[in-house]
Amino acid sequence: MDESRPVRDESESQVTLRLRQERHFIRASGSRLHIDVELRAEPPVHPSGPERLPVALALVVDRSGSMAGDKLGMAKRAVLGVLELLKERDQVAVVVYDDCIDVLQPAAPATAQVKATIRQALEKVDARATTALHQGWLTGCHAIASDAPGAVERLARCFLLTDGLANVGETDPERIAADAAGIREHARISTSTFGIGADYDEGLLGPMAVAGGGQFHHLRSERDILSTFTGELGDMLAVAAAQVRLELDIPPELSVDVVSDYWMGQAAPGRISIAVGDLLGGEQRHIVVRFAFPPQADRGGWPVRGRLVWSAGGAEHSTGWEEVHFAYADDAACDAEVRDASVMHWVGLHHAERAKRQAAELSRKGDLAGTRRTLHSAARHIAQYAGDDADLRAALSSLQELQCLADRPADALFAKEVRYQSQRRSRGQRDYRDSDD
Repeated sequence: MDESRPVRDESESQVTLRLRQERHFIRASGSRLHIDVELRAEPPVHPSGPERLPVALALVVDRSGSMAGDKLGMAKRAVLGVLELLKERDQVAVVVYDDCIDVLQPAAPATAQVKATIRQALEKVDARATTALHQGWLTGCHAIASDAPGAVERLARCFLLTDGLANVGETDPERIAADAAGIREHARISTSTFGIGADYDEGLLGPMAVAGGGQFHHLRSERDILSTFTGELGDMLAVAAAQVRLELDIPPELSVDVVSDYWMGQAAPGRISIAVGDLLGGEQRHIVVRFAFPPQADRGGWPVRGRLVWSAGGAEHSTGWEEVHFAYADDAACDAEVRDASVMHWVGLHHAERAKRQAAELSRKGDLAGTRRTLHSAARHIAQYAGDDADLRAALSSLQELQCLADRPADALFAKEVRYQSQRRSRGQRDYRDSDD
């Protein structure tokens, strides 16, 4: 029996897991080796089964002074466009913020009357003042939080739109990201972030979405607000498995590095949890994890095992545990062992994307030497195993093209685009933006 296949009702979605290691052997002096975690969600066996889960959506919109004009006008139209996709069994809340927070609509069923009320309230919203981003986002999350016993299963997400910096209240990106992870874990509310223009902080919105199990969107123009809002909501309506997480049981002597852009937390002693987010029917993701194995002592090797946990059909489900094993060997055996090319394909792609994110951030900060080292180091390592893999050769070319980041501090919009595309590819997510921009 394949333990990677969960027991399920035929009307539920199936999620499968596969662990693959680049090599089995560890040098006596210690090694750093990768695994590729492949996960997939299939649609229900019976496509005519139960309707989609209801959605609880908080729309949190920046109305600070910099949003004046077309930005705020398009944001209002995007909110109205999203409302048209919601049914009466869905819930919606709308919050606007500057240095003050206003709840235009507490969470309520998306009836025609509620939609009309929101439309009227939006007409009176003007741009003003500064940006209490953290408090505005928290207010939106609280609006759709539910602790009612026996509450109907639903997908809950907060859309946060801003064009500026968090400059009122909590402003520390690490603390805000940690709060997003806490909201996701305890209230089961995901967070997606939408940054428009050149002045918002991608170093805040990117990690916030990763921790929140949602998506980060870099919006190049006002038109992108509508296409990304409605695009992401459309995918929410097709979710097959919600609040997916990867759990890895790892001996405490090993250090762990999640190369792909996912949030890692501690689920229990010796067990880490990696927040994947929601999976669409038929969607496939790859998560690359690297382990640092210590020098050989009194044991012959190390086991690593993993499983997926998710919500569907009003209950929590999990795959069986799948295990890989790493063993110590002499240098001759290590030298002779060939890396698994299919694993190294994903290892190289995800290392390249991480190097791009790091290089863009270093360049924006003016650390051009660090930018150059980051890009060169990634390219040098990937070139060792790229061979004739067309995707890895393309990744090497893209790293070479980004050497411009080491020539001068990166332009703000260019750095944001690099961060967005890298994070999107690492997490296997779509680009919903207007194709004409």
